[in-house]
Amino acid sequence: MQADAFSQWCMSRRASNVRRGHRQLIVLSGEQRWAEALLSAAINSDDGVLLVAHDALAGFQPSGKAASLGIESDWVIIDGHRYSSVNHWLAAAGTLRGGGSLVLLTPPLADWPQAYALAMREAGFAVEHSAFISRLTKLLPLQPAVCLIQQGSQSAQVSHSTSLNGNKAQAWQAEVPSADQLSTVTAIVRAARGRSGRPLVIRADRGRGKTSALGIAAAELLRSGSQKVVISAARVDMVEIAFRRAMEVLPGAVRDGDKLVWQGAALEYLTPADLLSASACDDFRAELVMVDEAAHLPLPVLETLLGRLPRLVFSTTVSGYEGTGRGFDIRFRRCLDQLRPQWRRQFLATPLRWADDDPLETTLNAIFLLGTADAAPGTVKGGLRVDSVSAATLVNDDLALAQVFQLLMEAHYQTTPQDLQYLLELPSQLMIARIGTTIVGVCQALPEGGLADEQCERVSRGQRRIKGHLLAQALAQRSGQTQWLVAPSLRINRIAVSEGQRRRGIASALLQELLHNARGRGCAFLSSSFSCEPELLAFWLRQGFAAVHLASRRDTSSGSYSLMVVRPLGDNLPHLDAQREVLCDELLSCTELLRRDMPAPALAALLAALPVQGTEYDRQQQRRYVAGELPFEQAAVHLKRACIGATPSPSALVVERLYQSRDWPALVAAYRLTGRADCERQIKQYFAGVDTGDDQQE
Repeated sequence: MQADAFSQWCMSRRASNVRRGHRQLIVLSGEQRWAEALLSAAINSDDGVLLVAHDALAGFQPSGKAASLGIESDWVIIDGHRYSSVNHWLAAAGTLRGGGSLVLLTPPLADWPQAYALAMREAGFAVEHSAFISRLTKLLPLQPAVCLIQQGSQSAQVSHSTSLNGNKAQAWQAEVPSADQLSTVTAIVRAARGRSGRPLVIRADRGRGKTSALGIAAAELLRSGSQKVVISAARVDMVEIAFRRAMEVLPGAVRDGDKLVWQGAALEYLTPADLLSASACDDFRAELVMVDEAAHLPLPVLETLLGRLPRLVFSTTVSGYEGTGRGFDIRFRRCLDQLRPQWRRQFLATPLRWADDDPLETTLNAIFLLGTADAAPGTVKGGLRVDSVSAATLVNDDLALAQVFQLLMEAHYQTTPQDLQYLLELPSQLMIARIGTTIVGVCQALPEGGLADEQCERVSRGQRRIKGHLLAQALAQRSGQTQWLVAPSLRINRIAVSEGQRRRGIASALLQELLHNARGRGCAFLSSSFSCEPELLAFWLRQGFAAVHLASRRDTSSGSYSLMVVRPLGDNLPHLDAQREVLCDELLSCTELLRRDMPAPALAALLAALPVQGTEYDRQQQRRYVAGELPFEQAAVHLKRACIGATPSPSALVVERLYQSRDWPALVAAYRLTGRADCERQIKQYFAGVDTGDDQQE
């Protein structure tokens, strides 16, 4: 197709698509210079263009993912010749308005997988052949809204062209704000003004204006007398559009960093970690707290917020490039039913920039598995079977791939489309559990270690970082021991079981099969990292893993403290015990400085899981305190050591006083006690029944 013919064809298609509110995907397969010539002829000077590329292309400059938030485009151009984030692809595609075109530039389709693998190797990934791109070359020609134009052809190959060329009785027109947004704003205001203890949960697919609705509602609250509204998210750029919408509604509003001020009232952004710290203070005042993309946060954090704050709005994206809220739906719903049974829900279904029947959204959902696959039923027949499965097998079995990816999304909010690419591209050990023919569980482990001594020395000194090897590098740098990187290992990246099949030993069966395979590969240990929560910690301890490192600050996106665990596969990890001792020493000496806001139940569970630290003298002083022979201040250092490795695990009250230095008045208020004497009575009651004897020594 020549440039002038392509330009005429684009004009015709655009006029038709604008009327229908549809977007399309154009694949230009051939040399990049040829594709640039076509685009230069077709794009008008007043068109909005967003380029996802490393370098300038067709006269346009590349833009980062953050630059695509809150804007609208007529063209999104993706340079598929070189490696770039798939999440960035989808973030950019979400800016297209009805009538817009998503243009993907590729080499000839037959050459694309190998060419893309070369680009990934240049970016530092060990990929010989791109299975992810191989899958795309098979799917793209079959999808709605795909116009495939190959260099040397005279016309475009348009899939399902009859469905795209139909005319609607009336031209589509964007409705902003949508009826969904207006009803959501009303629901948010009701959550702030109505009865307390009735949190609102908002769900939406991407592109429905969820975050805009938060900003409009915040402005309405400030305009009607509220003095402070708080909005929280993993990063401030994720709620930037909320601030923009609020400023549009409030003439004269001034943006001051992470705060919008209007006539003395304020909309303020707080990170999840800052929100947790602030909400623990008695003087925290906010008429409403809105948590956007709430599924980023672990359940204990959400439970803490539910307990502390009377008026809350949680919102999350059901599917999108930031992650999926499907797992959040499953787990948080149970939490709300238990703690706040009168909670309310709101769903935004209407897209803002394109029509309901937009074929591009259908195409992207199919390619990146953003639709909902059939979940495993609660009752399935047959015996449990666990197999090791290769990425090549999944590429050729799209149903199995969809089921596996669905499980990964349910297990972890931050499973994104990029993870689909990594699942198919990166070397990994993948275990799949089936009952009969139904996939009910999956475990993904990534190889780490096995590096040369000279590389490891620089990493252990903090002088170098190597792509991948995340946990092995962290342990090597922390301990100064290169053996963590020299020894081959497997890091468990994800483990998931379908909701109806949990607590039936499937996760344990997956890990046992992984353990067998790891030994066959000569691995020295297995490792993993997760949010330090009592239930999760208990699971990993049952599987024979030991805690070796606790993060010193909250993860900025999840608001929780991450814990690293290791399971040795032989006798060649003498430095494991040393790491556990270091963790004990840290908790004894630094918790009140570094982890004072860590949820006490999680810290208590971790303390009980560590090697016993108390000596016979500590136990003697513990008994003297219980008997009233020693004041608390003289016994405290001995009581702290007695908590480590103790059975049962220390109570939250004990942990908060001994490890997090919460003062007596704060404890009295938090636990509704009568005074210090009442606090000490409960502390003594715990230590009277605690077992830290020699039989617990490891």
